[in-house]
Amino acid sequence: MRRDLYDRVLAHPQFAELTARRNRFSWALTLIVLAVYYAFVFTVAYRPDLLGAPLADGMTLTLGLVGGAVINVFCFLMTGIYVTRANGEFDTLNRAILEEAGQ
Repeated sequence: MRRDLYDRVLAHPQFAELTARRNRFSWALTLIVLAVYYAFVFTVAYRPDLLGAPLADGMTLTLGLVGGAVINVFCFLMTGIYVTRANGEFDTLNRAILEEAGQ
């Protein structure tokens, strides 16, 4: 990218809006994922009996194992949410900024 185009993009008011929106969204998703992870870790620390309990009488599958699998699926979904928004809204704004700055 040419240096003058780079400077025009950085000075573009919509670029500041794009980076602020993307950062807010990223931080919100980060905090949600961290809250889920920490809830699981604190449950392990303070209520290990709960996570070690079988899913049903006579089963060897525990609540902790199911909880870990649910966390993995949750994180996969959160990644999908970010990618969907990034490929849609954020990329559209990015293209518009580059087109305006390139003129």
